[in-house]
This record gives sequence, C-alpha cells and structure tokens, in this order.
Amino acid sequence: MKTKIYIIIFLVLVGSTAGELLMIGQPIPQNILVVSIVGLAGVKAVLIAMFFQHLKDEPRALSTLVLLPLIGAIIFMTITLVSVQPFG
Repeated sequence: MKTKIYIIIFLVLVGSTAGELLMIGQPIPQNILVVSIVGLAGVKAVLIAMFFQHLKDEPRALSTLVLLPLIGAIIFMTITLVSVQPFG
C-alpha cells in the first residue's frame, strides 16, 4: 500500500514536470506562463516535503512550521516574477 502511494506521487511529479516543459515555447502570455510554472513548482515542493521527507507523519505543528514559509516563499516569488513582467 505504501509503495503504491509513493509511485502515484512520483508519477504526479513526473507529469507536472512534463507539463512545465510542454508549456515552454507555447503561445502563452509570459506572465501566465511564469505563474503556472511557479505554481507547479510549489505543488511539487509540497508533495516532496509531505511524502518523501515524511512531514505528513509528523505532528501538525512541525508540518505547519515547515510548510508555511515554503508557501510564503512561493507567493513572494510569484509576486516578484509577475511584477517584472506586468499584465497587459
């Protein structure tokens, strides 16, 4: 059972990486592309932290202590990247 979960998480990580690579070079506005790629990177970071670093098995306080700064960093990176290339 546990191996099956890790295989599913691995496939999600591979699929999101493939999605990021497929978006490059597409006729998508750059600001949407940046936000999408940063968002997918954030999802991958959370999955890796939760499952491969085993934070999901830790007490909630420890998981929150690690994940909140990670989410904050993703938000700040997105704001920075979008402000460099304004919408419009």
